[in-house]
Amino acid sequence: MSHLPRPVADLIRLWHDLTLHPREVLLNRCHHQWRGAGFIALIALLVVMGAPGFPAGALLPALLLAGPSWALDLAGTLAHGLWESGRIWQCVECECCGGDPDDGDDEAEPDDPFDDGGFARDFENWLKSQPAHA
Repeated sequence: MSHLPRPVADLIRLWHDLTLHPREVLLNRCHHQWRGAGFIALIALLVVMGAPGFPAGALLPALLLAGPSWALDLAGTLAHGLWESGRIWQCVECECCGGDPDDGDDEAEPDDPFDDGGFARDFENWLKSQPAHA
């Protein structure tokens, strides 16, 4: 049985999920954005610097490969901003934000009585216990 390379499989899965769950995919793309833009910017920088093997025509394949991802990132950022402001999709949860947009009626979580400050407190205590060097 042949397996697809991971980037190809991820791309196929992304477009599959986009057709089945477009709202959730767009909201999540806001948090994993700009990979396409970074790739395009890198190729553009190499073209401008005149790096060997990167003529001006190298931008076209970069735009064809990463352009759809970049467009999806931009659409996701716009959709997430509208979702956060409560203008669209109030019934949809953003998996990365962990809930619905802030509607102000969420209960505050009670403080943990056994919380001793965690790592920051332990590190501060360790620093205080170290001898001072002059």
